[in-house]
Amino acid sequence: MKITILGTGCIWTKRACASYLINDDLLIDPGSGTLKQLLRSSDKLLHHEKIEKIRVILITHFHIDHYFDIVHFMWKLASEKNPKAYCTIICPPGGEERIKQLCKLGMSEPTYGKLNFEKYIKFVDASQIDKFEYNNFEIMPIKMDHGPTLDYGYIVKEKGGETVGFTGDTCYCDNLEYMINNTKVAFVDMAGTDISNKHYNIIDGIELMKKYKGKCNIVPAHLTSQALDYCVNRINPPTDLMVLDTKDEVPYNFSITKSEKVEINSNFCFENEKFDKICGSIVDLGLSSTKQVSEKELYPTYCYNIFLHNSQTIIGSLNYSVIPNNVKNHGGNISFSLNEGYDLKSVKYECCQLIKKVAIYHGAKELFLTCSPKDFKTRTVFESLGATLKEIKTYTFINEQNKRDIIEEGIWVLSF
Repeated sequence: MKITILGTGCIWTKRACASYLINDDLLIDPGSGTLKQLLRSSDKLLHHEKIEKIRVILITHFHIDHYFDIVHFMWKLASEKNPKAYCTIICPPGGEERIKQLCKLGMSEPTYGKLNFEKYIKFVDASQIDKFEYNNFEIMPIKMDHGPTLDYGYIVKEKGGETVGFTGDTCYCDNLEYMINNTKVAFVDMAGTDISNKHYNIIDGIELMKKYKGKCNIVPAHLTSQALDYCVNRINPPTDLMVLDTKDEVPYNFSITKSEKVEINSNFCFENEKFDKICGSIVDLGLSSTKQVSEKELYPTYCYNIFLHNSQTIIGSLNYSVIPNNVKNHGGNISFSLNEGYDLKSVKYECCQLIKKVAIYHGAKELFLTCSPKDFKTRTVFESLGATLKEIKTYTFINEQNKRDIIEEGIWVLSF
């Protein structure tokens, strides 16, 4: 069984909406943008040939990002202009009326008039069947838990082959465990980072992936930006248009391999004498210590105290990590904190200008500066330095009370 992951995201990400194509003829969740992803998935067939090959469409639930592209497919699959086309749509109750109404609203009257649902489309209510057989496949709907929205996952078994599961959107429920225990590969909703009564989450999802490793190959699905940020340095999330083959022992490998990690030079040479003290006009930086690469420290780091100029009064601290230019996915290479009363724009500005000398000496081409998007004072400093906003990232972590905290951080890039 060949599975093309047409989309790995939800509607609020740059990734395509979660959708899947089994072989060339079984489509799961034709959400917004699915048609474009289908056409991008291969250049071997003309676009109408790719669509006309689809014989079964499974819809998990009636949210926009899971079925709104059905209108485009019906224009090809239910039209008198394509007499060879026909399709079975398996969906939650009320699907036939919804889809016909959606097509009527989304098409011109002449175009809608050319559709012949009764001739070319067979609608099957997922709540009324135990299983549906198509060619070499046996399809079993299974009710999931998406809060107030009715959602059916699907277990697709290939006769003489493997079994694959698709949850659609769901929080943790007994049927999620049932699906995982009865499939070789399971595509599981891991939308965000919070515990929810509508979606499962990436934090618990990663633990589930590890728990069932070697038993069921669990693939994260419907990923939000927060979930994708949480994956960094933890797992390799699936990508749009990735193709999995159930014949492979491990169709999807979520582990980060050594070849994918950036190799850091543990013999880095600090220039302690050269940069022991860096003087400005408002503040001076005094080297307090250095941190070599270790299991905890990925990059060699200079640690400075911030002094008032020509005094012994410490007003804060600043750390600079020497990160190779080819490493882009990190959370910044400068961090500093200032004592109460010294959190001034002029102080921050000069600290950044002084540490640039260390960065330039070690061959850096950019400084990555971070602050909360709501910290307008610091943002103004970065702008005055000539830095530009690269992105706003969301980080989730477990705090001391064993609860999930979420912080937003803007990453600004100062090139030189």
